[in-house]
Amino acid sequence: MNLRMKVCWLVSVVAPVPMASAQTPAAPSPFTCTMPAAQRTQEVGCYIVGSETLASLPEGPLFWHLYTYPSLDAAKQAKGTSTGVAVESLGKAWLFKIAPAGWRPPSGERVSMIGPLPVPQAKRYEVRYLETVQAAHPTGHTPVHRHPGVEAWYVEKGQHCMQTPTTTRVIHAGETDIVPPGVPMMLTPGDAERHVTLVLFDADQPWMTRAADWSPNTSCTK
Repeated sequence: MNLRMKVCWLVSVVAPVPMASAQTPAAPSPFTCTMPAAQRTQEVGCYIVGSETLASLPEGPLFWHLYTYPSLDAAKQAKGTSTGVAVESLGKAWLFKIAPAGWRPPSGERVSMIGPLPVPQAKRYEVRYLETVQAAHPTGHTPVHRHPGVEAWYVEKGQHCMQTPTTTRVIHAGETDIVPPGVPMMLTPGDAERHVTLVLFDADQPWMTRAADWSPNTSCTK
């Protein structure tokens, strides 16, 4: 199937398709960012590599810590019994953790510390970690959407352009970005881009909804 005819919420979008509402979630697929990575049948797409539900969060300010390891077992050992997730993504073993700036695991190579994260008030939280692998020649952009929580990125390869009502910026390999809770956004992917994403949100709300109250009025140069 021609990948350039497909549509992704958070990857590339060539033609518009309905986005799931709070009442009608989209079926999991490589192009809805709701399919577990273990169920993937192709490389290109947006997949869930890990998630956790938290009854509470540590005292802030909080940051997303990203560490890599020589193996998944080593990442799991570094995680221990604490919160966080040890996952394989983009050909590497990672430990992802939400914690204050001073947190350190017992081992591992630090890739980035992203934050401080603007955390929403909630009775309980869900943390969803995603990986995106973009096609070599993407076209289009995502629909305008928002989350009931913060979204953050680490771009491992390539670049993408993120637009919100107040900013238009290009995030390159090795760089990070944050969009606060409730802010409408649109992402335009770059060639062969690869990134990991965190969405920390109110677990009692749909993790994503389409936004009809804003659309970009400037071009997005990648």
